[in-house]
Amino acid sequence: MPAISVHHTATSDAAWDAGVNEKRLRSGEDGAYYARMYAWRDPGADETTKAAYKFPHHEVSEGGDPGAANLAGCSAGIAVLNGGRGGANIPDGDRAGVYNHLAAHLRDGGKEPPELMRGSGSGQGGAERLRLAVAGASRTKSLNRAERTFRAVALSGQPIPRYDALSGGEFLLKFDPAGANLARIEAGTAPLLNAHSDADLASKLGYVAGAEWKGPALIVECKLGTSPAAEQVLNDLAAGIPAAISLGVLLREWQDSPGAEGRLAERLVTSWEIYEASIVPVPADASAVTLSFERGNMTLSSENQTVFDARAAATEIGARLGLGADFVERASTAKSAAEVRGLAQNYLVERYNQAPTRSQVAVLHDEGDTRREGLTLALTHRLRGGEPDERAKPYLHLRLPDAARECLRWRGSHLAGMSDARVVNLAMSTSDFPNILANVGNKTLLEAYQATPAVLKAICRITTAADFKEKRVLRFGEGSGLQQKAEGASYVYGSIAEQSSSYSIRTYGRIFAMTREMIVNDDLGALDQFFRAAGRLAVEFEGRMLADLLTANGGLGPIMSDGVALFHANHGNLATSGGAISVSTLDVARAALRRQKGLDGAVIIDATPRYLVAPVSKQAAAEQVTAAITPAQPADVNPFAGRLTALADPHLDDASTTAWYLAADPANVPVFEFAYLEGAQGPQTEQQTDFDTDTLKFKVRLDVGAGAVDWRGIYRNPGA
Repeated sequence: MPAISVHHTATSDAAWDAGVNEKRLRSGEDGAYYARMYAWRDPGADETTKAAYKFPHHEVSEGGDPGAANLAGCSAGIAVLNGGRGGANIPDGDRAGVYNHLAAHLRDGGKEPPELMRGSGSGQGGAERLRLAVAGASRTKSLNRAERTFRAVALSGQPIPRYDALSGGEFLLKFDPAGANLARIEAGTAPLLNAHSDADLASKLGYVAGAEWKGPALIVECKLGTSPAAEQVLNDLAAGIPAAISLGVLLREWQDSPGAEGRLAERLVTSWEIYEASIVPVPADASAVTLSFERGNMTLSSENQTVFDARAAATEIGARLGLGADFVERASTAKSAAEVRGLAQNYLVERYNQAPTRSQVAVLHDEGDTRREGLTLALTHRLRGGEPDERAKPYLHLRLPDAARECLRWRGSHLAGMSDARVVNLAMSTSDFPNILANVGNKTLLEAYQATPAVLKAICRITTAADFKEKRVLRFGEGSGLQQKAEGASYVYGSIAEQSSSYSIRTYGRIFAMTREMIVNDDLGALDQFFRAAGRLAVEFEGRMLADLLTANGGLGPIMSDGVALFHANHGNLATSGGAISVSTLDVARAALRRQKGLDGAVIIDATPRYLVAPVSKQAAAEQVTAAITPAQPADVNPFAGRLTALADPHLDDASTTAWYLAADPANVPVFEFAYLEGAQGPQTEQQTDFDTDTLKFKVRLDVGAGAVDWRGIYRNPGA
């Protein structure tokens, strides 16, 4: 029987060194001799060799005679049976026999043996604690204090030296990425513990929020909670105080490779599952550290080891710059993305020198930007239809939950088996997904805003204001005119008058909340409706603001800097009596504008009219009098055909259904200024995630102002 039968011997509490004691054993002895040292024998191996046996636990004399059972060695053997140090690679049916053998020695020594855990051997494993170092002050750039997250390398991909309690020697432990089970991390149920303690809730520091593979390295993102212990960890990381992270892994299946004398040399774990991660005081594996991102490189240790796929980076950059396989091969041994870019630059210089041209410019676009723009275009296509942009085609089939899932995949999250609700919840805490929804909304907003601009903006000079302070507009006169200079006489100094007006920018807006339920239900139409309505309301607001300005003060307009209303006899821009729109009344209005004089009251500025502004009640009359026709008689010629543009604004009807206006080109003689806040021309959008209500809040803000700055470029007729 492979499990060696229980026997009773003397016991020892001395320190245990399996390797030293095994070396003292004599070679070429029979099975009964080796059975005095070990607890298990491989039935398919030669029983006269030490390589056929496992679980050494007896002390051996200098002469090679097995003696007392070492209690520490027995405890180490049971720990291996329970999955410690990679687990025991023996048939499952032999485990109980080995346990009984070792447990009997412990009882003989007055110690209660630990229980035998279920499952071990090939295909059944236990929890393996791998201590992974966290970097110090210069390695904490992956810390996001606001989000309370940091990223760390859980496995570097490098072989990990381990001690084999069965053979007493060292072996290399490797993990196959293809065999990883990250279900607990993907479900958000892998806790971040304090030194592997799960005694109570106070031991939980947070949870492992995500994981991704970078080549052979497993990167985990940990999110800290708000307990005092978690706050201390956060403060320590921010201050650059070193810490360490240890990973709790269940080893399920592995493959052992023997070395010299048949001892275990390498163990490749082919099936394994992460149960938890812990913050611990002492680091052990120098290849596993918190991440610092420097120009795209991922630093893994104080020796600046990196997980970097040079060939992949060279292939990507080569494709963008039109560089061939020769460049990829040359750059395939680069140690960093910066080195690949440098090699690409050198390659371009070499190619230029071989066939020089005037210039060569290569623009590299971030792949993340391309993805985000493609997904934005795809969601917009769902709302608009038509021929999709090439960048949108990979994402045309996505619902909103699918789009959220895609955004998380870009960040390296593993989402297998995760529900739409959970995916949306995670995506709302990132920047990509909310930004993409905001971009979709912004496109809709601008389409609606630009489709039908406020009518009266055509007679305004459009400008910007640097801030919300009162904007003063200083207008200089044309001077006192040129005067004849007599021969030998000096030139006469003229004078320039000035006039100032003022107005200020104000903020207007509204907020729309898109709930988590709306996203899960793929209610993209609600977002579209809000932003489309917001765009139309922005146009409506601007139109109302300008109409109120034009018709203020009972239709006479705002009070100007001279203390007189915009439309006043003193300004020469108000008809003495109302008249319907006609060639004759327009002729009077045109003459009044063209006779307007500058601030000095002497120079004629000739404010040639361009726009005929009317309420919609008089729109037909305005369009008739400005339309081009072919007259039968010279007397029927319309002198205003093609010279005036008719503008009809429905807001004007609220003040008067008959009054009409003739206005000059604002580029020549501005009457009104319409100003946006500098850098915010048109409605602007912002988004914010509300943690308390699981909503994405979208704000539409419009920073605008308008004011009358001169009276010389407009004329009013009360109409009839």
